[in-house]
Amino acid sequence: MFSFIRKFFENRRKRAAERDRLCQDLLHRVSKALSDYIGVDKDNKECIQKWRGDNGNLLSELSNIRRFKWSSFYGTLKQQKEKFDEFYRRSYERIQSIYARERQKQEESKLVSKMLKQLVSKQKDQKFKVIESKDLNRKLGVLTSHCDDVIPFDENCPCCGKDGRKKTLYSTEAEALIVAEQCSKERGYPLRVYPCPYGGGFHITSNPN
Repeated sequence: MFSFIRKFFENRRKRAAERDRLCQDLLHRVSKALSDYIGVDKDNKECIQKWRGDNGNLLSELSNIRRFKWSSFYGTLKQQKEKFDEFYRRSYERIQSIYARERQKQEESKLVSKMLKQLVSKQKDQKFKVIESKDLNRKLGVLTSHCDDVIPFDENCPCCGKDGRKKTLYSTEAEALIVAEQCSKERGYPLRVYPCPYGGGFHITSNPN
């Protein structure tokens, strides 16, 4: 009878010692994980992700510490578990914050790139406009200087001016309007555009009718 009771208590002490050993081991690992987290570069996404990966199993082990309820280290383990859970949550928030900053930087970079492209495009457009303006002025000068000369366009056009010279025939009304406007400024009286009665182009005249 006494040997049975003695054996019972011996087994109980062994189980308690084993429970304390396991609880202390877990407590030691939790303390190390917390210490490692304090030394982690909080602005380095890879470092935080590595810490979370290294302690993922520890998180699941801490999900059930009630098995150590009768251990003498249970109170300390419980406090450390609360700290570990908080640090694990913070690590996730840190990673999300880094991702958010990276996305914001990418958006800002895209915006700057877009603005630069718009600026370059605008400068190119302005350059082209200057080139087009110069080209237009050159054409105006040529057309204006030859507005009284014969520029053959249609051999069948017999139209002549008051001086008897063959009238200039312009291929488009727009071209004739540009020349008419330029010549009106130079001569001081209005000129108008009218279609050639024989077809195929436009003439300029000072006749108001």
